[in-house]
Amino acid sequence: MKKTVLSTLAALATVAVLSGCSTSAAGETSSSAELTKIMIAEPVHSVGYLPLYAAMTNGYFEDAGLDVEITTLTGGAHVNAVLSGDAWGFVGGPESGAIANAKGAELVTIAGVVNKANIYWTAATDVEIDPDDLAGSLQGKSIAIGRHGGSPEIISLYLMEQFGIDPADMVITNNDQSGSEIALVEAGKADIAVTTEPVLGQGITEGIWTEPIVNVPAELGDFAYSSIVIDSKTTKEDPDTVKAFTAALDKGMDFVLTDKEGTAKLAVTEFPTMTADVLQPTLDRAYADELWNGIDISDEGIQLDLDVSRAAGLLVDDGKVTVESLLDRSFMP
Repeated sequence: MKKTVLSTLAALATVAVLSGCSTSAAGETSSSAELTKIMIAEPVHSVGYLPLYAAMTNGYFEDAGLDVEITTLTGGAHVNAVLSGDAWGFVGGPESGAIANAKGAELVTIAGVVNKANIYWTAATDVEIDPDDLAGSLQGKSIAIGRHGGSPEIISLYLMEQFGIDPADMVITNNDQSGSEIALVEAGKADIAVTTEPVLGQGITEGIWTEPIVNVPAELGDFAYSSIVIDSKTTKEDPDTVKAFTAALDKGMDFVLTDKEGTAKLAVTEFPTMTADVLQPTLDRAYADELWNGIDISDEGIQLDLDVSRAAGLLVDDGKVTVESLLDRSFMP
């Protein structure tokens, strides 16, 4: 299984030319291996995406007749890659598809990867937080909240409203590069960080910040956080490839859910720079918080995603985007 992680769309185009393959939304069959080549764009290389990586590494996609590659595109470029046809699909928040659809796109969510919000609020070790007075503790504090329009920001703005926190009472800093919140907190430029695993575990191990002050998976419950989103025309023009993809992804999900030892070994391969004292607690937290529970997505999980996005003011659609228009469950095994 060939896996390529690229940093820019320009690099993606270069690889496509050199390899003689297409990364169009419909996919292209490789004459040499007779596998349908498709590209999945991810916004960050994440522990949460281990079911996808398992399907690649364990050969489930190859067994299904697919040659799946991943490109890492930050700052929302993973969504644009699908809209431009440079990627077959992206793994990320369904709300990103909803926001694009409100502007005229026709993206659909075909399978779940992370069905709990893999987001945590943490505080610098020298910042005092009263868990019984979160709003009061955070007043006037600076918070690194992720890229503008991304899931961490959308969910955090929603939670601020739920907790009675006025965003105007905080100094909000958007950081486009995942992991940069560590540097912001360490340099004293942010008191609070909105982060995900494995960055959370790294910051805890290095003594930069505390254990989570807000466990978002527990706060929100069932939530369509990271899913596979593709152009709806692909489901009409090449349904067999879509079905093959979801079936292989389902096997990857089953592997992660049933083989924790094998998953830990896979994680070491995927994140070679992470030490065991960071990686294992990261996996333990993911299992404890039930980030993975199958590729099926509930209507409630998608609806909550839409509600959160609208409440945060980042999905402005007058109710145009619905669960039915955003979620296509017909390809799930």
